[in-house]
Amino acid sequence: MATPKEALTGTDHTINIHSQGKASPPNLAIGNQDTVTFQNSDQSNDATVTFLGAGADEFDYQGEPVTTVTVPAGGSCGPLTPNAADVTVNYEVQVGPDAGGPFAIEVGTGPLEIDIVDDTGSADPQDAEIPNNGTLFFKNESADDKATIDFGGDKDVLYDPNGNPVTSLVIAPDSSSEVLTGKGTDKRVSYSIVMSLQADGGLGGGNGSIKVGQT
Repeated sequence: MATPKEALTGTDHTINIHSQGKASPPNLAIGNQDTVTFQNSDQSNDATVTFLGAGADEFDYQGEPVTTVTVPAGGSCGPLTPNAADVTVNYEVQVGPDAGGPFAIEVGTGPLEIDIVDDTGSADPQDAEIPNNGTLFFKNESADDKATIDFGGDKDVLYDPNGNPVTSLVIAPDSSSEVLTGKGTDKRVSYSIVMSLQADGGLGGGNGSIKVGQT
């Protein structure tokens, strides 16, 4: 009689949360079958982990989807199981009065999604993080306005699929940009967003930042 194959199981990865709201490693790459456990090294304060943006409900804990988890002082919370494959998730950490982030978990080889959520050009998450050689894309959720994104800060960090550095993007209404790759260690790219109606005389625009290869 043939022996039944066991279900695929992955590795459980530990993210250490320290005082001052720091996560180590700040960028974690896991497989699609892997899990994550948060360990709180602060002996006095609970830690709150809040997942951000389109990936906020990526993880299950004890069989239920979670957008935040509490890690008790000196304790752990996990394992957390990915719901979707090939996606990057950002999160922030609060430990007592101290906050830090965003930090990144790359599940498989997927990109981080940054949503342009309204006609003012507001982005979610506004401030983002990807690992070195990680990927991201912008999704324009406006049904009417195209979005023009200009990048600043550290130069030659974001690259298109052909390997060309990207300094700006134009995204049609209700569309997504091409996937960009971030290259570098401790790089920080700023960006500003102008929607088409604003370009015709409206108010202001969105802005934010993307950390690449935080250590």
